Amino acid sequence: MKNISASVLFCFLFSLFAAGCNNEDDPTPSFNDPDRVAFYSGAEVADGQGNRYLVGFDQVSSNNQNPYVQKRDAEGNELWRYSYETSGVDGRGVIAAVDASDQPWVVFSLDGGSNGTDYITRLRTDADAFNGVFQNTYGNGGGPTVAVIARLDPESGEIMRASFLTARLTDGATNTLRITKIGFNEGLVVVSSESAAWPPGLGLMYERFPNITDADRVDGVFKIDYAFDEALKEIRNAVLLRE
Repeated sequence: MKNISASVLFCFLFSLFAAGCNNEDDPTPSFNDPDRVAFYSGAEVADGQGNRYLVGFDQVSSNNQNPYVQKRDAEGNELWRYSYETSGVDGRGVIAAVDASDQPWVVFSLDGGSNGTDYITRLRTDADAFNGVFQNTYGNGGGPTVAVIARLDPESGEIMRASFLTARLTDGATNTLRITKIGFNEGLVVVSSESAAWPPGLGLMYERFPNITDADRVDGVFKIDYAFDEALKEIRNAVLLRE
C-alpha cells in the first residue's frame, strides 16, 4: 500500500466529520487511493454470486439513444433488462459497479433534460430516488453531456438513489461533465470526473469549485475526484488534479 501523508489522512478524516476539505497539494488523496478503493470503469461487472450487470445503450433512431442495464445470472441467463430513459434526450449507460454489499451502481450519461414521465428521473425509479440528493435535475440550458450516479435494486432493477453531477458556465447554464470511474471506500462513493466548464466543489448543492481558473485545466478539462456519502446527499471531499 502507498504511504499516506499526514496532511492527506487529516483531510480524509476531517471530511467525514465536517464539510470536507480540498487538498490541492497531493493529487492522490487517501479517499481515492487505488490501493484502498476498488475502482470500476467498464461497462460490465460481476457481483459476489457471479451475477453480471451490463450497461450500454440502444440506438432507437438515427439521432436518439436510450440507456439500458441488463442483469444475468452466473449461468448467463438474463434476469432482467430495462431502459432507464426513453425520451428524446440521448442517454447511455457507461459504467457498471458493485459495492462491498454487492449493491449494483451505474453511471449514466445524458445529453439534456426533460420533464416527461419517460425521463430518467421518473421512468424506472423509486419515488424518493432523486429526493434529498446533491443535484436532482439536469439544470438549465442546452444539451451538454452530464453524468448521473445511480444505485439500483438488484432484484427489481429500479433506481433507488441517484444524483446528477454537472458543470456550469459562468451564466449558470449546465455544461459538460463526464465520470470516468467510480469506486467505494469506507462509506464513501468516489468518482473521477472531467469537466469542460466550472465544476462543483463541496457541499449539499452546486457551488463553483473555489479558487479555480483556466490555468488549472489538464488537456483542456478540469479533472476532479469527488467523494460522496452513500446517500448521494453531499460531496464530502473534492480534489483538483493537476496532472
